[in-house]
Amino acid sequence: MKKIFKVLQIGHTSYQSYFEDQSKYYWLFVKAETLVSEDLISNIQPFLKKAKAFDLILIENHLNDEIFKVIKNLIKPYNTYVHNDYWNDYKDLQLTYDMFIRSIEYNGFDEYIEKIKSIAYVGQYGDKIHPKGLIVNKNFQGNVQYFGNKEVILEGNFGDELTQVATWRYNIFYEKDRVLEIWPEIKIEGDLEVYLHFYYISGGSIDSIEYDFKVLLNDLNEPLRFERQDHEAYFALSLEVVGQGKVSVGPIHRRWSRLEFGEFLLGGKRHHDSRGEEFISYFHPGDLKPPLNVYFSGYRSAEGFEGYFLMNLFKAPFLLIADPRLEGGSFYLGSEEYEQTIINTIRNTLNHLGFKENEVILSGLSMGSFGALYYGAQLKPAAIIAGKPLINIGTVAENMKILRPNDFGTANDILLSLTGGMSVNHIEQLNDRFWNVLEQSDLKYTTIAISYMINDDYDLYAFDNLLNLLSSRQIKVISRGIAGRHNDDSSTINQWFIHFYNIMLETKFGRQPYDR
Repeated sequence: MKKIFKVLQIGHTSYQSYFEDQSKYYWLFVKAETLVSEDLISNIQPFLKKAKAFDLILIENHLNDEIFKVIKNLIKPYNTYVHNDYWNDYKDLQLTYDMFIRSIEYNGFDEYIEKIKSIAYVGQYGDKIHPKGLIVNKNFQGNVQYFGNKEVILEGNFGDELTQVATWRYNIFYEKDRVLEIWPEIKIEGDLEVYLHFYYISGGSIDSIEYDFKVLLNDLNEPLRFERQDHEAYFALSLEVVGQGKVSVGPIHRRWSRLEFGEFLLGGKRHHDSRGEEFISYFHPGDLKPPLNVYFSGYRSAEGFEGYFLMNLFKAPFLLIADPRLEGGSFYLGSEEYEQTIINTIRNTLNHLGFKENEVILSGLSMGSFGALYYGAQLKPAAIIAGKPLINIGTVAENMKILRPNDFGTANDILLSLTGGMSVNHIEQLNDRFWNVLEQSDLKYTTIAISYMINDDYDLYAFDNLLNLLSSRQIKVISRGIAGRHNDDSSTINQWFIHFYNIMLETKFGRQPYDR
């Protein structure tokens, strides 16, 4: 049942018939008027033999204490939604706070059903159109600069009338049965008006434009959202500008939306700084007991969250953080505002749980190891757990020339994006971003656990550099080296990652270790 969306509806009339493709759903309807706990249990038991939990629980009735005791065992984070008419019964409960039970706001029955349809699917997905696929109008007389997967900069006089200055080589795919979310990462400087022009093309056609519209980008600070539809389609895009100034065209992000109920997953959140640079987070309350386990995603070309099932193994509260910028992430580095927002997100989650500031473990693999160590150095956690650490990001870019030709070119995008250049000075400047923070840290009560590749061709001396500094300050380090290059033995790294987690959870927090 992994690919089937599982719904429990407690109400007066079943909505199952409104869902066209019944093969995508397991729908259990329990009639509210005749509901007693024995009936509910007998109805649910066959389901629980096949699956662990419902993806969505719809409550559309007053439930007595006996019935609610049964329902409480089925409620998981973000899976329960209450009809507005009955929301007062639930809004002040501790369970509502802990498990994020929510109401659905709507205008009319059709909108209510449409909202349920829009969030009722399995999985997550996001990708992007990279700026290197931008085709600039040959008649544009201004300056044009291409910067890999980071951006294309158009600068000059665009004229006194709105003019198409660029198009994208690839179209945006508009999936059937998904609300589409688009975030154009486009920055504007000067006296300009900049529009993104959308041309709608139905699936099956290659050049038949059904309609088109324009979106002004100057004040856009939230993603664009397009309603769910019952057929596939595409958006062709063009950029139109009037005035004089500079337009920096970055990636065009495309995502499946879950409306106001979450980014990528129900409960997921999008964060951004004033320049529109993003990261995403997802909090799972687990058993509400310390510690909070924070996991930074590794390099990921498909946008979305990584590590959910891994972190869920430990039963403790966890926070997933992912970086959707550039090709597959930008190592969680950005403006002061961007980085402070990541720190605030972790601290706010600790406050939500009522945990102390040191009741947290930061962790990550590869690119995620940088986030764990960099922000761990600023937060004084109980532990930092890192696998395949990458620390000297400037050096990672430099190593592409000889050690990894044509491999992980994203490192060059990151170097250029964060420093503005590619010289030796820029490489050292980017490396120093990490070491300056670590040298100012106070980690005397933090245990750092690292599994690393002995012959890592991305950042060969990352572990040695870390060990030298940490040992000189008498910071406790436990480690395991595995022979091979960066991507040679991920399974062994992952096993040690889990092993170190078990050690930290048992020794520092008295929790039972996870046993496969």
